[in-house]
Amino acid sequence: MIPTSKSQVRQLLVEQQLLMDPAPRDSLHVVRRLECLQLDPVALIGRNQDLVLGARLQQPPGGILDGLLSQGNLIEYEANAACIMPIEDMVWLKGIQVRRQRALQPQLDSLGPVVKHVLDRLAREGPLPAREFVSQERVAGYWDSAVAATKATSHALNVLRDVGMIRVVARDKGHRLFDLMERGIEASLLDRWRQISIEDADRGLLNKYIRAYGIMDPSDPRFGWRHHPIVERTRLVEQCVQLKWLTPLAIESLPRPYYVATDLLERLEHYRDVSEVPIEEASIRFLPPLDNLLWRRERLEDIFDFSYRWEIYIPESKRQYGAYVMPILAGSRLIGRVNARCLREEQRLQVMGVWWEPEARVTPTLIERFTDSLAQFSTQLGMKQIDFLVPLAPKEQA
Repeated sequence: MIPTSKSQVRQLLVEQQLLMDPAPRDSLHVVRRLECLQLDPVALIGRNQDLVLGARLQQPPGGILDGLLSQGNLIEYEANAACIMPIEDMVWLKGIQVRRQRALQPQLDSLGPVVKHVLDRLAREGPLPAREFVSQERVAGYWDSAVAATKATSHALNVLRDVGMIRVVARDKGHRLFDLMERGIEASLLDRWRQISIEDADRGLLNKYIRAYGIMDPSDPRFGWRHHPIVERTRLVEQCVQLKWLTPLAIESLPRPYYVATDLLERLEHYRDVSEVPIEEASIRFLPPLDNLLWRRERLEDIFDFSYRWEIYIPESKRQYGAYVMPILAGSRLIGRVNARCLREEQRLQVMGVWWEPEARVTPTLIERFTDSLAQFSTQLGMKQIDFLVPLAPKEQA
């Protein structure tokens, strides 16, 4: 067990998440290093995947990921929820797809003629969105309750994607375009995907999870990006330690056990005698609610001493901060949060709330760095003006 400090771990995580200066320049490199970017339909500020990429590139990311998807460099599938990831990692999805096919085969059978119609049209016409398929039949889709409200063709597309027979190859104004899985993928990659065993695919997916998190704890219900009971998670962690994929850590006085990807031990040791950049001198970035660094809320509280909850699905009267509150990262510390939204027609970013953590001494220098960073962020979003509806400093410091 390696003794370490929260400061070491924070700096390692921020470096591993590509949130340290200098900013990377290659977007596909960012996706590969992060392993995947989470997708989400909420876009009060922008699409989550674009905001995650933009926080690393420090430049407007608009359209980059859609371009990489349509060029065949990325694939959409579930990892840490619905995600986009490098196309070469499709081989690690094989085990999930096979298990889903076993579970969903009765639905495929019941949709038999619809499935054949969908596959035949895709084979003849190439990529198509769900709206191009006309169907009067309604079935109980994934998001329906007791009432069958989903077009049979739309449900067939979702099931076929889940079992790996088709994939999303592009997005057009938010609409997914589907095509046959094998079309547009290199033959060597397709062969690997077809031939890999479920066991090897699951091992590859576990390794991908370890690389994505860097520092992890076995109480994570998504450990390995599969739903393992705690007994199985414990066994997997012990196995990973034996294989030297993971090394146990003793982080100051934390009771929760943590493990580090063994490949990162040298970088962790590097930060043993490195002090964190002072907050007033650190680069400031704004992280969307589903940013990779924020995935594990318990880790945020343990390592960053930062409690965070995304309140968009909480009734407005019960929210503490707001619908789309973004944590403020200064160097390797989370120093506050900001609630904002984009008024796209007016090209204005509206700031409705700013809250600072107790350790953040809100000086004029910090406020200046904050507003400069917010101006850069606003420009990335295509906004031309910022409206501050609240003071930026606490009353006692204003």
